Amino acid sequence: MAPKCGASLLVLFGLCFLTNSLTNAFLINVDATKEECYYEDIPQGAPVNVMFQVTAGGFLDIDLRIQAPDHRVIYEGTRESEGKYTFNTYTTGIYSFCFSNRMSTLTPKTVSFLVNVGESTGKDLAKKDDITPLEQSITQLAEGVNAIQAEQDYMRIREMAHRNTTESTNARVMWWSIFEALMLVAMSIWQVYYLRRFFEVKRAV
Repeated sequence: MAPKCGASLLVLFGLCFLTNSLTNAFLINVDATKEECYYEDIPQGAPVNVMFQVTAGGFLDIDLRIQAPDHRVIYEGTRESEGKYTFNTYTTGIYSFCFSNRMSTLTPKTVSFLVNVGESTGKDLAKKDDITPLEQSITQLAEGVNAIQAEQDYMRIREMAHRNTTESTNARVMWWSIFEALMLVAMSIWQVYYLRRFFEVKRAV
């Protein structure tokens, strides 16, 4: 009975590692006509979640290309403002994530993006016959936790972008209000000056 219990604990301990994931978050500036690439060494069979949003610059659009170690294009999107993409790696090696701003000739872009790399499939931790319904439930819960974590990361990026947009809008409203106030002051001064000159000329005549 003890060996079976020990095996079950070992399986449960291994399944707990399914909730571990490597998350890298970046805030990058992509100059006009340039491309910025980031690289990640990922093992085979690992789930990868890529989330991004353009937070500043031009029409808030960017080109994204994800390439495998054998230079196969996994995903390619053009003029996207935000998005998320999920895939499973089919080979071990260096995967590239490239953001291109070559469509823009003047305006740099600011991009927030996050790469979440999950653990490789834990099928070799235990055979299917050795996994109890409870352990299968734990596996499903672990997958659900990873999905919730990825969604929270994505919402965090969206919140950052919306905050930047709100702050930029507030700044523009403030400067426009200051400009209007200065214009009103200038017009008032000009009107006073014009009226004084007008009466001085009539008095002289």
